[in-house]
Amino acid sequence: MRKLLTMSFVCAAFCFAHAQGDTVKVKMDDGPELFYNKGLEAFKAKNYPEAVSQFTQAIGIKADFEKAYFNRGLSQAELNKIGEAQKDFNKSIELNPNADYSYFSRGETMYALEEKEQAYADFSKATGINPNNADAWYKMGLIDFENKAYDKAIEDYNKAVVAKPDFAYAYNDRASAKLESGKTEAAIEDYKNAIKANPQMAFAHNNLGSAYRKLKNYDAAIASYNKAIELKKDYYIAYNNRGSAKLDKNDFEAALADFSKAIEMKSDYAFAYNNRSSANYKKRNFQAAINDCNKAIILNGNYGEAYLNRGIAREMMKDFKGACEDFKKAASLGIDRAKQYFDVCE
Repeated sequence: MRKLLTMSFVCAAFCFAHAQGDTVKVKMDDGPELFYNKGLEAFKAKNYPEAVSQFTQAIGIKADFEKAYFNRGLSQAELNKIGEAQKDFNKSIELNPNADYSYFSRGETMYALEEKEQAYADFSKATGINPNNADAWYKMGLIDFENKAYDKAIEDYNKAVVAKPDFAYAYNDRASAKLESGKTEAAIEDYKNAIKANPQMAFAHNNLGSAYRKLKNYDAAIASYNKAIELKKDYYIAYNNRGSAKLDKNDFEAALADFSKAIEMKSDYAFAYNNRSSANYKKRNFQAAINDCNKAIILNGNYGEAYLNRGIAREMMKDFKGACEDFKKAASLGIDRAKQYFDVCE
């Protein structure tokens, strides 16, 4: 029986909390400070239009009120008025060239606009001014990770955790960079560091499970996925990943149950349909495997693994013409393994 491909997620650098600059309170002793502090209260209450209004009044009285520009920028960013936010951060930097928090927050807006090179420059400027700006090091690591510069990302995350030793997200993402670099054991230690810093971070448990699975330590992987699901009952990714670990252990019924649970939670989850097709195939339920691949392909017409898996199941059903079409489609989508099945096309 030919082997079908499965797919699991390792939640890496995109499973983050949003970090932003902090508001800064000043002494309330005259008009501009009065409006400024009212603006802070509105910001804390998430009444961002009122915060903008109060900070604007403070600036109207005191045109060089640097922190009012900064905090108005934060408020504008929360209102998704990115251009206005950037103007305020620019003014804050003009008034205080050492405002690392404004460089960081401007970098956040650049990142939101996918202007990552400019964002990186701002985060780098922030760390140059303040080497203890852990959030800026972290964001630099994120961009390096997205650029597949994993060793550089690890260096950035190293500096983030030096500046903030309990920075759970930085430990998690450093682990993911190590995992991508093939340093699986080191990645496991960092996922554990992330969990130690924040035991409630469900995706770190999920990621730890996927690292264990990479080492074929399926029992440890399943235990980690169990914890992720315990913390987040609707964690469909963890159900899918736990199903993959159970499939690796040849526990086909349990794998089917997990893939089905993931699909129940997210009906458009193509990965789980493809993985469930593998479990059905292992149980020799070839038509059910084909049906699951059909669904995965409907959801993602470029899902090469699903075409390969459907082709293998079709071959077992003696639909050689359909199998050949699927193998060729999978190969055209970059699944090189499909080429070894072209014998059915002869």
